[in-house]
Amino acid sequence: MIPPQIPTRQGMSCWTVGLLSCLGAIALVIVGMVVLLVVVSRRPEFKQAVSTGVQIAQCQQNMHEIYAAIDRYRQRNNGKYPKNLNELVPRYLADAGKLKCPADTSAKPVSYRYFQPGPDTSDTAPLLQCDHHSVMNQKIPIIMLKNGQILRPSRVETNRRAGEPASRPSGSR
Repeated sequence: MIPPQIPTRQGMSCWTVGLLSCLGAIALVIVGMVVLLVVVSRRPEFKQAVSTGVQIAQCQQNMHEIYAAIDRYRQRNNGKYPKNLNELVPRYLADAGKLKCPADTSAKPVSYRYFQPGPDTSDTAPLLQCDHHSVMNQKIPIIMLKNGQILRPSRVETNRRAGEPASRPSGSR
């Protein structure tokens, strides 16, 4: 009688095969994601979304600088607010271009609506508003309150009258 043969290992172990299979699957997923990223980044919708995001960030930065200029104006004028934003240039706001939203294509020198607060106006009353941004064909006003907080609503009230700020923004940022 012949004794049974004991199997010997030749080639790769199960662990090696499993590890190489996992690495191959990960590599395929990474290649697929890169291809998807390249395809999506060339679409005009993606480019517009990125451009809109950059414009909104620049608009908010402009609002912060205008807010700081208004604060400097108030410090030098016994707490009074300017009658309009043009009074800030050049003494309190060196760059008049900050009064123009990057998304505004009109020839007007000032893009932002200014709501001059009274002496007893609440800190949550609107101070500045920009109506030049739209996302997915929907107007998105950006509002700065008297206390310096910027609000960006997720949806716009369509029944508000022209000339009034959005009454209650539903989201903040």
